Amino acid sequence: MHDLLMSKIREQFDGITTVTTYTHEIKYIISGQIGQRHDKLTIYDQSYEPLAEITQVSSGILPRFILMNQQQTVGSIGLSLKLHELLFVNNLNWLVLGSLEKRRFQIKTVRQQLATANPIRDQRLSIHIAQINQEPLLLLIIAFLDRWQFIAHGHPLAWPSIFNAPAPTLTPFINSNSLKYLPKE
Repeated sequence: MHDLLMSKIREQFDGITTVTTYTHEIKYIISGQIGQRHDKLTIYDQSYEPLAEITQVSSGILPRFILMNQQQTVGSIGLSLKLHELLFVNNLNWLVLGSLEKRRFQIKTVRQQLATANPIRDQRLSIHIAQINQEPLLLLIIAFLDRWQFIAHGHPLAWPSIFNAPAPTLTPFINSNSLKYLPKE
């Protein structure tokens, strides 16, 4: 088990997120961007060697992403319209539960908790990793969701939710002659 801290993205400066230990030692660097087709988000170790990456392979309302570890495809993620209840990482069979608005995430299998992330007062995420051998992939998914929050809130038209929209008012036959037979109020 391992506990780490993930900085909030410094998008206005360089788009880099750092992952540190509680003693402020930099363990990983996450760099890149998402939101457009072929964009990549990569996690590097302290010597700036790439460990894993997420590549966006489609855009639109339901974008799709490929997850790679050590230059090999290990899974894929498809985002849903709501994106705050459940994601599934294909091939790895991981469930990702959480909320973009609250910045709280869990990654688990059916039987085991793999990682949790919760915000702390200084806007960083406190991350608990149970599977150290999968640490770069787990951190990359958490950073990906944390960055997607900016896209989802920064571009509301690019991420519509049919569940939160008000129901349209339907007025059939508004120009119909049959309206003259309706009782007047």
